[in-house]
Amino acid sequence: MESKKVIISVYPFAYNKILGGQRKIDIRPYTKGLHQLRVGDTIEYVNLETKSAISREVKGIALFDNFDTLINLLDPQMIGYSNREEIRLRIERMYSRREQCEFGVCALFIEEPSIKRMMKINRLERSA
Repeated sequence: MESKKVIISVYPFAYNKILGGQRKIDIRPYTKGLHQLRVGDTIEYVNLETKSAISREVKGIALFDNFDTLINLLDPQMIGYSNREEIRLRIERMYSRREQCEFGVCALFIEEPSIKRMMKINRLERSA
């Protein structure tokens, strides 16, 4: 099966956390557009302000009934926050209870692309 690419627009705050590697789990309502997303697919995150984009591979997907359960089970640092209360405050500002009931919520486990760098071994350059 061929991998797919899903485009998700995000606010600069979230974009910067993904770009900087602080957010390794993206949490959001499990809307219809995400139902076809599978492990191995690519998410292209687009910054709503600058329109710049970064891609991340989906390493895992977990579905939950609501954000409360998700927040209680997952490590806040993996979501890009220092504590669970901070996540709850942000979620309440962004998503209504109605959205949670209608769609459910998901945790998308994303990973930074691997970076190859050059290193010298015995005066020869090799990829690491």
